[in-house]
Parts: sequence; structure tokens; C-alpha cells
Amino acid sequence: MVTEIYTYLYIIFIVLIAISIVVSMIHYFKKKKDYDELVMRTKLWWGMAIIFSVSLIFSPTISLVSLGILCTLVLKEYFSMTKTRKQDRRIFIWAYLAIPLHFYWIYIGWYGMFIIFIPIYVFLFLPLVRIFKSGSIGFLNSVATTQWGLMLMVFGLSHLALFPKLTEISEHEYELAVQYGGWLVLFVVVLTQMNDVVHYLVSKKLGKHKVIPSANPNLTWEGFIGGLSAVIIMSYFLAPYLTPLSKSHSIVAAMLIGFGGFFGTTVVSVVRRNLTFNHEGVKEGIQDKFIKKIDSLTYTAPLFFHFVYYFYF
Repeated sequence: MVTEIYTYLYIIFIVLIAISIVVSMIHYFKKKKDYDELVMRTKLWWGMAIIFSVSLIFSPTISLVSLGILCTLVLKEYFSMTKTRKQDRRIFIWAYLAIPLHFYWIYIGWYGMFIIFIPIYVFLFLPLVRIFKSGSIGFLNSVATTQWGLMLMVFGLSHLALFPKLTEISEHEYELAVQYGGWLVLFVVVLTQMNDVVHYLVSKKLGKHKVIPSANPNLTWEGFIGGLSAVIIMSYFLAPYLTPLSKSHSIVAAMLIGFGGFFGTTVVSVVRRNLTFNHEGVKEGIQDKFIKKIDSLTYTAPLFFHFVYYFYF
């Protein structure tokens, strides 16, 4: 088992080195900002690969803490884009405080509390904080904005931390959880990022038909078909090594990731456009360093987790 882990990790880093060389050459010779997103994605892969490797070798708690920090940074960036007043700060503080408690449920393997904590308890609690201290002016805007941020940037993304905990939350297949728990994270992240990159490259070179121009003009039908096809092929060949999925289920999982990644990117794009454009439609000077990197994972992580959990654990 240990030898198998190191073999997979060697392969991952060899592939990453090869990809980094190719991306660096493209960026150097083209010297256009058109490929900045590709460079950004490559850096993200390195960060994820390092955290994944360290947590797999030493302790899953490392990835849990890292993901909790990432969710906090993403939520902070999201709040920085919103037009808020002084009265809204208290509800933001409570939203931040919910994150470590949310990840604590994952740490102790309490799946039932994880699945209802933000969607139910935090959902019911935040409006009370806003009413008792700040009154009713701007109530719906601040509460809805906060809850949207928690659901997308924290609840959806935090499903990635559940895979290493499958040994504790699995009801039937403990051995499968031991064998594949950690690798399932790698599987969904690799396929999600591949879908994003292929969609991006195909849209740049061949994309002519926009899917939803008002939401994201960079998303094209050509890119969507290219990304989905690449993910299905990759899933079919990669699934036997990293997942317990059957061949038919690997194709279904790929389609979930392909469609989910597209919808995640689209929804987060609309959210970003609503937050970063003023009433005249002019983009304001706000930098989104983290949200663009994890947009598709906000959808693919929960969709893939619940698919695998239902059929195999």
C-alpha cells in the first residue's frame, strides 16, 4: 500500500513538471495575458499536489486545516466584493466563526451534523443576529448575501474534506474507504481542473458559439463539449486506479463533473459580475485571487461526493 502511494505521487509530480514546462513555454513565447489563467491554474495544481501529498503521507488533518483556511480566505474575498454597511459586520463575524465549527464536525466524523449545520442551523441563526443588533434596514440583502457566500464558498467546497473521512462516516464499506478515501479527492480535483483547462483552451482557439454571454463570455459550446469529452475519457481510464467506480459509473461521474464544473463556473461568474460591477456596468478595482480558482469545485465537490457516497459507502 505504501509503495503504491509513493508510485502514484511520483507520477503526479512528473506529470506536473511536464505540464509546468509546457505552460511556461507557451507563456514565454506567446507573451499574452490570454494565457495568464493557464499559469494561475498550474500554480494551483502545485499547491494542491503538495498539500495532498503531505496529508496522504503524514495526516489527513493537514488537508482539513488547509481547506478550512482556503474557505476562510475565499469567503473573505467574497465579502470584500459586497457593498456592505457597518451594520453588516456583525453577521460577517458570525459567518467566519461558523467555519471552524463546520470543519470540526468533519474532523470528528459527524456526517449528520456536517450536512445540516450550515444549510439549517446557520441559516436560521444568522437572520436573528442581523435583526437584534442592526434592525430591518438592508436586512434581506445582507442576510442573503452572507448565506449565499457560506453555501457556495464554504459548504460546497468543504465536501472535499469528507473523502479522507469516509473510514469514519461509511456505513457499509470500510475497506473501500481505507483504500480509496484519499484518492477520491485527487480524482475529483484532477477531473475538475482538466475540464476547466480544456474548456478554456478550446474556447480560446476554436470557440465561436457563446453559451451564456451575459454570464461569462469565455464559455463556449465548443469548449464545453471539448472539456466534457476530455473528462469522460480521463475518468474511464483513471477511475480503476483511484476510485471504486465501475466503468459505467465512471462515465456518469465524469458527466456530473463536466456539467457541474460548467454550472459552477457560470453561477460564480454571475455572482462575481454582480458584486464587482457598479450600477453603470463598469468593473470596479477588486481583485479575486481565490474565487476564480475554485469556482467549478463549489459544484463538482458536493455532486461527486454524494454520488460516490450513495452508491459505494
